Amino acid sequence: MSLNIAGRALTTNLAVLQTIGHNIANANTVGYSRQTTQLQQVPGQQLGNGYFGKGVEIASVQRSYDAFLTRQANATQTTASADAVRLQKMQQVEGLFPLGAGSLGTMLNSALNAWVDVQSSPADATARGVVISRSDELAARIRDTASRLDEIGTTAKLQSTQVVKDINLLAQQIAAMNDRIARSQSGPVPNDLLDQRDKLLADLGKKIQISTIGADDGTLTVFAAGSLPLVLGNKAASLSADRDPLDGDNKQVINFVQGTSKFAIQDEFLAGGELKGLQDFINKDLAQTKTSLGRMALALATEVNQQHQSGLALDGSPGGAFFNTGPLLGKGAATNTGTAAGLVMTVANGAALAASEYVVTYATGSDVTIQRAADGKYFNPALYSPGGSPPNDGFQSASVNIALGVSSVEFDGLTLNGAVGTAAGDRFLLRPAADAAAKLSVALQSPAELAVASRVSVAVASTNQGAAEIEATSVTLRQGSLPATPLPGLTLTFNAGTSQFALSPAPTLPATITPALAVNYTPGSPMTITYDDGAGPPSNQWSYQLTLRGQPSTGDSFALSQTTTGAVRYNAGNAQAVLALRDKQVFDGNTTLADGYVPVFSSVATKLGEVKFSAEFSQTQAASAETQRANQAGVNLDEEAAKLIQYQQAYQASAKYMGTVQSLFDTLMSAFR
Repeated sequence: MSLNIAGRALTTNLAVLQTIGHNIANANTVGYSRQTTQLQQVPGQQLGNGYFGKGVEIASVQRSYDAFLTRQANATQTTASADAVRLQKMQQVEGLFPLGAGSLGTMLNSALNAWVDVQSSPADATARGVVISRSDELAARIRDTASRLDEIGTTAKLQSTQVVKDINLLAQQIAAMNDRIARSQSGPVPNDLLDQRDKLLADLGKKIQISTIGADDGTLTVFAAGSLPLVLGNKAASLSADRDPLDGDNKQVINFVQGTSKFAIQDEFLAGGELKGLQDFINKDLAQTKTSLGRMALALATEVNQQHQSGLALDGSPGGAFFNTGPLLGKGAATNTGTAAGLVMTVANGAALAASEYVVTYATGSDVTIQRAADGKYFNPALYSPGGSPPNDGFQSASVNIALGVSSVEFDGLTLNGAVGTAAGDRFLLRPAADAAAKLSVALQSPAELAVASRVSVAVASTNQGAAEIEATSVTLRQGSLPATPLPGLTLTFNAGTSQFALSPAPTLPATITPALAVNYTPGSPMTITYDDGAGPPSNQWSYQLTLRGQPSTGDSFALSQTTTGAVRYNAGNAQAVLALRDKQVFDGNTTLADGYVPVFSSVATKLGEVKFSAEFSQTQAASAETQRANQAGVNLDEEAAKLIQYQQAYQASAKYMGTVQSLFDTLMSAFR
């Protein structure tokens, strides 16, 4: 019995030393859990009047593992990984939108302010050339920024594809580890295999948020995106990163693949991991940035084009478009069954444009719903009242079918035209702003094409007695097109009693003037007269602005007439009108055209600030959770060194005891020889 006790003591203490050595060897191994040898006494045996113990034996080798702390560490790291990769991408976007001398805002103001010199010298070819040159530089910078955003998006999609490949590989490795663990269940607990699987699960959690459920055979079922079985026993499904069927050039969708089944995972179900961060960046952050930049470009082009077409070029011909934005076409989804290739859009009001994309879905071949991507609301024409008090953009939470057919509908400053060949279920994505940013260019070929002169000149009656002087006059196209001679012969006659100018002659029906035949006068403030020729729908509509300084007398008159070809070289009325656009509130009803860069920069800066705060917070949480897990499961070298000495002495004592027992046994045996 004594020899058995000594033998067990030697082998047991040696096993403990082996476990300690294993811990020390893996002190820096990521994912390793400290192992502890659990000892128990061997049941004793009664001999005569005594009950003698039979030594020690190993009960088990356990790993220091806390399921709650491990789950918490993995969950917080999942969130931190998503925030970190999203922050990294947003920092790349931020670099494209600097402040200061090299910013888009500075270039925008430089392009608008270049009209000052043209206003002073309408016929100066150099001043005209500077306007075109600075505008061309601005357009090139906007195109370059849009191109760089596309490059960042392409890189993010490639990175997302690689993350999906990593997820699939990890899923296969976990399935293989499940198989090995299941085969080991008949013997002792395979601690090292469990550690390896936990490490794989932690790595997978950094890529995509997962949850697990254990089975009786020791395997784990791994769920991704809520309830999708990514790993089931020793079988693994897979994910794929594919082009979005509605916007394949810019966005992507993650599909779950199991056997021959494949279906899309909504981004909101990807609650964490690098894949979540990349999807949010590609489909939300980057798309919103492109739209904000594009809205600035499209609003600028619309406002400047509208005013430029209202003026006269140096040879007296009507002004053309100043900027090109290319056709605005809503692209059809890859899954459409109809024959319509796209939906055509035009800008009805540059000041009403929203920083959003839109999804047009055909409920039938002619009825549609129009959803604004920025807030998920649907357009209802019955509520649309942009000129109401308060104004209503017509968007609401509930979807409404709109009879579109081949007619048109106006919303958020856009006019959308229906198309032939649409079918129920067809979807179209409208990206007017983002498309405009990528295509913006200056349309003029020479300085002489710059429409500096106003189409309308003002003549002061020689009989005037008052002190009123002309400060500025211009004509602005509102909708449709301008006739060759817009409203010639209109005379404004002042009435001191009412502080109004009467308008004559009255227009011939169906044309109308607003206000009706009289306009209020305030010195230094522009008087706006809107003319509608009633030729519609839609009718041609334009307005005159006349600004006077000083106080006129009753009977003083000012005559509006067509600017003659000879006077074009000395007329800068349209240049003044373009300069006035700098102070026009164009964006969101409270930001001027000159400050059009502010909403773009603010959108990027705000999003970056939110993502940065989330990343810093989630990283702190993840570090804290990992520290708690490591304190429980990690190897403390000082503690292991102390145990090493303890069990080394126990082993040596066991060896000494065995030597003593062996000597006694030899003495006993020699007595019988």
